[in-house]
Formats: sequence, structure tokens, C-alpha cells
Amino acid sequence: MEKEIPIKPIKPEFLDFINYNICKAYSETHGKEAAEAFFRKVGRIGFQELRSRIEFPSREPYEVLRKVASFLEEMGYLAKIQLTKVEEDEVIIEMFGVSVVNSSMRLVREGASPSHFMTNLMFAALEEMCGLRADIIDLTLEQPTAETGYAKEKWILKKI
Repeated sequence: MEKEIPIKPIKPEFLDFINYNICKAYSETHGKEAAEAFFRKVGRIGFQELRSRIEFPSREPYEVLRKVASFLEEMGYLAKIQLTKVEEDEVIIEMFGVSVVNSSMRLVREGASPSHFMTNLMFAALEEMCGLRADIIDLTLEQPTAETGYAKEKWILKKI
């Protein structure tokens, strides 16, 4: 009889490691603009996959974003996303314990394109579910400790 070996959970540091390597390789091979377009496509495909897994009962932008945020929290991509609806067309997004903040900051410093996985997934959701796009104003991107990533953005939603 074969002994069952338990599966270990993937550590956030490993996601950060993979994120850096994939983003760096794609950016170096195809250029930063092509990498940005590629990662937008990754978000669109990811959203199609997400829609096959979870239901989106509302097409209201804040609710759509909240549903995507809940999925990402549940999967461990980050510890918490806090959404604050400022106006009908404005949302503040705070991300705590972002698993890929170190690699993202490093990629930006090196002139490469980060995956912006959460952002591109949410962009695809807004586009498909609400007919909207978002303009982002970066407010904060930092890594206060080795285990903690933090980002804060203001999103202005506009009709496509």
C-alpha cells in the first residue's frame, strides 16, 4: 500500500519568485509594451476562467470588484483587499500582504513589466461585466517588512 504524502501549501515567497522570473523573461524577450499587453490578455483569460468557477450576481462595478477581491483573498494571492467606494466612479483599493509586491517593485525599478495579475483580472471584470475601464492613480507601493506588501490605489472608472 502506498503512503499518501500530504500536499504542502505554496508559500507567498514562491509566488513572488515565479512572478519575477516570468515577468522578467517576457519583458526581456518581447519588450515592456508587449509584456503589458500580454499580461492584460492573461487577465482576460483569467476572468473567463473565474466566471466558470464563481457566480457574479451583480453588474454593479463595486460589487464586481468585491467579488474578484474575495476570490484573490481566498486563494492567498494577498491577505486582504479593502475597497472604499468614494464616488459612483471612484474606488480606493488597499491591498495588504500582497504576495508579489517585492518582485513587482523590483521589476518596475528594472524597467520591466510586472504582471499586475490582480489589476488585469479586475480590469477584465470591469470591461466585460460593466462596460468600464479604470484609470489608476498609484498612491502607495511598499514593503514595510519581508512578509508584508502594501499597495494603495485610486481607480477612476470610465465608460468604454
